[in-house]
Amino acid sequence: MNMDMTKGNPTKLILLFALPLFASNLFQQFYNLADTAIVGHILGDQALSAVGSVSSIYALMTSICFGMTNGFSILISKYFGAKDEKRQKQAMAGTVLLSMVVAVVMTIVCCLLLKPFMAALHTPEEIFQDAYTYIVIIVGAMVVMVFYNMLASILRAVGNSRTPLLFLVISSFLNIVLDFLFIGICSFGIAGAAWATVLSQLVSGILCLFYMVKKCPELSLCKADFSLTANMASELLSSGFAMSLMYAVVNVGTVILQSGINQLGTSTIAAHVAARKISEIYMMPCSTLSATMTTFASQNYGAGKMHRVLEGVKKSHILGFGWSTIAITITYLFANPIIAALTGSGNVEIIATGANYLKINLPFYYVLIVLCIMRSTLQGIGRKFWPVVASTLEMLGKLIVVVLFIEPLGYTAVCFCEPVTWIICCVPVCIAFFTHPGIQKLRRTIEENQETAMQQNE
Repeated sequence: MNMDMTKGNPTKLILLFALPLFASNLFQQFYNLADTAIVGHILGDQALSAVGSVSSIYALMTSICFGMTNGFSILISKYFGAKDEKRQKQAMAGTVLLSMVVAVVMTIVCCLLLKPFMAALHTPEEIFQDAYTYIVIIVGAMVVMVFYNMLASILRAVGNSRTPLLFLVISSFLNIVLDFLFIGICSFGIAGAAWATVLSQLVSGILCLFYMVKKCPELSLCKADFSLTANMASELLSSGFAMSLMYAVVNVGTVILQSGINQLGTSTIAAHVAARKISEIYMMPCSTLSATMTTFASQNYGAGKMHRVLEGVKKSHILGFGWSTIAITITYLFANPIIAALTGSGNVEIIATGANYLKINLPFYYVLIVLCIMRSTLQGIGRKFWPVVASTLEMLGKLIVVVLFIEPLGYTAVCFCEPVTWIICCVPVCIAFFTHPGIQKLRRTIEENQETAMQQNE
């Protein structure tokens, strides 16, 4: 089920890889959506606000884990595309070792800093304990999150996006069942939602491991593969930290923004968490195309086929713009009933606030598509600096909004924050891509071929 993306129709390959990955991301969101909907319907608005107040912390941890493991997998994709099996397996072994070290370190650091972090985010006192109960369980099980993401990233690096989908479908339905069991029947409260998420992720990781051992002999590792050279370790860390930093900086900005939202009251927090859950579903095709282009670009870059990288960028944008049009239409027609259904709330203020956020954000998804695809493509072709620069600009934009604009403008400032930062961030990544030596050389070749064709026609 591995996919060589260095030959064949780019659009077909992108879709074949992206559709299972999109479905995987969709079911991944079921973890959070199930928690949100069941907590809101069974435990009420205050419990929903507790989960929402720390959702940015959860998103930050997830992004670091996802970024790190996917950064490692860029090297695996590169050597897979270059048909260098020895280095591919060394990169896989290094991914396993470094991922586990990162998981342990992150768990210790996060557990020590969690309460001060929550206080810095201005988590309201009346929901502080419930919020802490939820997030400390997630933090304590960080190794489970890394375990699944590591194995899934290895499979996707060699073009297999279908198998992680299958196991996520299973674990997502398990998560819903456990939510009802732990919250509705066993009355574990908000802790039940956290334990349902952790146990479901553990199942998906175990299933991935079992599959790789039994069905993928080409991915098997021996003791010699774990003898990492300094150069391989350096390459993995460079790629992993660059990708992780890109995602983390964006989510640090989201955490900063959440600190401002937490000052606007529990009704606004509940509205925002519902709107963000919906927005995250809308964003999944953006992130899916982004992740697809990381694999597509790195495999073709490793094979020395920059013309295919450029073609993949063009086709991904067309697909992304099509999705943005669909999402905008759905939002403007059904935003209010969707917010109401997700929260289970009859509070008119919560529904209207959440719907307004979506209606302001969605038209700017055309910009977001460009930003996501270009950032990940740059990572795939080894230009790691500029995606981090763009992410840093996004974080600074959110900080400025919290410091200067939330107090006078309220939630309106939050609604316009991300669209403005997306526009600003697009500039450096587009410049970095089109000034890449490989792209410049390709453009010169195209121009020379066009000139030759014109001369022959004359």
